[in-house]
Amino acid sequence: MTDAEARIRTRYWLFVLPLVLAFIIWLGYPVVAEAVILGVFKYKPVFQPTSWLWYAAAFLLYSWYTWIVIGLGGVFIVAAWHWRNREIRKGVKNYPGISFVIPAFNEERLISRCLLSLLKCSAKYLGRSEIIVVDDGSTDFTYETAWSTLSKYERYVPQTRGKVIRHSGNLGRAEAIRTGLNKAMMENVCVVDADSWWELDTLSELIDFINDEAKGVVTGYIHPTDGKRERNLFVIFQQQEYSHSLAVFRCAQALHNAVFIVPGPIGLQETNKMREILNERTTRSVTEDMEVTLEMQKKGIGVSYAENAHSVTIAPTSLSTLWNQRLRWFTGGLHNLLGIHRRMLLRKSWISLLLWYSLIVEYGGAILEIAALLGLPLLYWFAPDRTFFLYNVLTFLVLVLVVGALYQAIALKFAYNQFNHGKLLLYLPIYLVLRFINVLARFRCLITYALGDRGSWRKAERPILS
Repeated sequence: MTDAEARIRTRYWLFVLPLVLAFIIWLGYPVVAEAVILGVFKYKPVFQPTSWLWYAAAFLLYSWYTWIVIGLGGVFIVAAWHWRNREIRKGVKNYPGISFVIPAFNEERLISRCLLSLLKCSAKYLGRSEIIVVDDGSTDFTYETAWSTLSKYERYVPQTRGKVIRHSGNLGRAEAIRTGLNKAMMENVCVVDADSWWELDTLSELIDFINDEAKGVVTGYIHPTDGKRERNLFVIFQQQEYSHSLAVFRCAQALHNAVFIVPGPIGLQETNKMREILNERTTRSVTEDMEVTLEMQKKGIGVSYAENAHSVTIAPTSLSTLWNQRLRWFTGGLHNLLGIHRRMLLRKSWISLLLWYSLIVEYGGAILEIAALLGLPLLYWFAPDRTFFLYNVLTFLVLVLVVGALYQAIALKFAYNQFNHGKLLLYLPIYLVLRFINVLARFRCLITYALGDRGSWRKAERPILS
């Protein structure tokens, strides 16, 4: 066995550690909690007879948290670490032509910022590029603003040409992308939402990744913002959430090319393959990015993740806009998992396992968490010793906070190379607000999906940029 093979085998053994840790905590926590209650709180319980159903419910909820959050969550962190520390062999430098396609609807306040960021990326890029804005029937000055911005600045980037296309009516994001793709002239295409902008090195990072990893489709990290000072609590919550879902979960997916969403703010793929997918079918879900990405996976086109390629996107800043966004996301996710791409659940592949995880842990977990919240008063009322039960809940919350802080610090390190980016760890105790919103939204979507609702687009209100 070579040294390289030995290192790889050692790394893969690390996947067992979170499961061992979960087993130790699963067995040891009740003993430690009881010792703390007896020794610190000086409380000696007096147990009363109760039904076996009480013990079964308490055991189920405790086991679910221990094995899913600590065990499986730890496995994802190890997978993400493994991906970030993979051996990269530098490939031949190739600078293919890039077509930026920007679907836009009523984005006059944000479109210039998006276009300027792409022009700066293009100026640093050694290959040719073009920018295609598709105004999808806007009722504001999106078309005029985009045309003015490209006319004013593209002369400073001679290797880049821009054009603005207008739909006579609002046909939807998927149709706008299709229009842009059919006009694209370059080998690769980057679809970029008009309310997003790229960092200066993002295009170079994506192309370097394609050259080194020989992957055809790649996405990157997304930083949520309000476009201003980022003090809005909803934006802060989403920054915490994205560090988990992208820097950890998406990195873990990339370990086997099993990323199943190339989101609107950042993505790079081959133009012909993307054009073929969009032209041969009409998208049916309100999460067309997930639908198209799963179609790529179905065709055997591996989708990966470049952790150093960053974009910034405007995030919801109010409860109503966040709620509507989550309803669309979760309804579209269900439509893809249970409807459009349900056959992928039956495949013997990593992507199938990840889709099952999404269905069972995220949506099934929402049912369990709602049941736990509603059942907590009953657990307290029928507890063998109510005071002892409350002390156990208190010590359990301490465990949850410690585990959450550890996972959040790791996620922030992966996302921003800092354990406490923007002091986001300080907001951890109230991050449960966003989790509660997500749980309620998933639960509602499960009900409405069963009743036939497949979701709809709702245009979010945009913050006024300073």
